[in-house]
Amino acid sequence: MGMTQWYELRIVGSAGTRAGVGAEIKEGIAVGEDGRLCPVSSGKAMKFKSESDAEYHLNTATSPGIYKFEVVLCRDAAPVNPPSSTRASR
Repeated sequence: MGMTQWYELRIVGSAGTRAGVGAEIKEGIAVGEDGRLCPVSSGKAMKFKSESDAEYHLNTATSPGIYKFEVVLCRDAAPVNPPSSTRASR
């Protein structure tokens, strides 16, 4: 998906959730593309186009275990432009 922003379902307390941000958590668990849980860092979390799409999935899918989930807004990192190289004249 070539989105610059999307939503993921993450276990409460994971990175990006209210509790995770407050505790400065850098890692966490999300619902994966295959519907199973996966590490946020794997890049294999299920991506939703809107918050309502994520909430709909949460309310209609069978969630694994007894976990509580939170919808998290995610964004691609802004591309970094390398500094222009300066060439010495000969």
